[in-house]
Amino acid sequence: MSPAPEVKLVLDCHTDLGEGPVWDERTGRLYFVDINEMRIHVYTPEATGDDKHFTIDTPSTVGCVAPTTDPNKLLAALGSNVVEVDVRSRKTGKIVAFVSSEDNASGTRFNDGKATPQGVFIVGRMNSAWREGEPGKLFALDLRTGSQFGLVTVVGSTEVVLPNGLDWDMKKSVFYLVDTADSVVREYPADENGVPARNADGSLKDVKEVIKIPKEDGIPDGMCIDKDGNLWIALAEGGAVACYDPSNGRELQKIKLPVQRPTSCTFGGPGLKTLYITTRHEGRHLDDGQEASEHWGGLFSVEIPGVAGCTAALPVHLQQ
Repeated sequence: MSPAPEVKLVLDCHTDLGEGPVWDERTGRLYFVDINEMRIHVYTPEATGDDKHFTIDTPSTVGCVAPTTDPNKLLAALGSNVVEVDVRSRKTGKIVAFVSSEDNASGTRFNDGKATPQGVFIVGRMNSAWREGEPGKLFALDLRTGSQFGLVTVVGSTEVVLPNGLDWDMKKSVFYLVDTADSVVREYPADENGVPARNADGSLKDVKEVIKIPKEDGIPDGMCIDKDGNLWIALAEGGAVACYDPSNGRELQKIKLPVQRPTSCTFGGPGLKTLYITTRHEGRHLDDGQEASEHWGGLFSVEIPGVAGCTAALPVHLQQ
């Protein structure tokens, strides 16, 4: 039997709610967020000194970020709006989109998100009472159209509770989405922009439940896809990341972690051969008698023989 891949602690950063890792091949940077601490982390493995790891403060909770066509600017989904972020000045900038008052009810915020292979920013919105069934939504922001503030609902409140990890297999023209509340991954036919397709009557087209996570394995959170079309999912409260074949729902591999609350994962580094994993605070979420892991909230990495990520998605187009 081959030895288990070695999980390494990359940054002992103790994020309260680390999430949303995304790799930018152009700059060699890994971005991830600390939602509750309102902070974007910028990690450059090949850099030295202060440029290796620094943070950018945001004015409200930050659910996710996406690289843009300007390699030194990000889009960040904050509590109720999407803003530009200048990585060089380490400051947030202008608002490019915001939600309606109807979608900005108390207890709601932006959550996980990612750019489609065509450069459209897809971002989920969640309700803090999701465990009680309060629904969320999934939005698309396409800045190629030249119109500001154009958040379009692509998966509505009757169709998802807690939208979380997401990714695409464009060989199959499909989009995958984790609904954490139902512990499932759903597959959606994707249109030419990578957005979930709809029928003429407005209903979502041919949605399939492709993976069901048993409760004893943990709660599915963030997700990414590898070059073989398999899905890697962070099992929150399960202390592991696991690989699934979406064609049959089977678990192919599980990698145990030295922490109990992983949140998300993405492939990065040379050849996209490194799986980076974000984690969160544990103390207030553990059962009586359990102790928090030493490196809770850290950024971890693992290299798995024969496994690598897909070609990185195109960045989100910025308006000129």
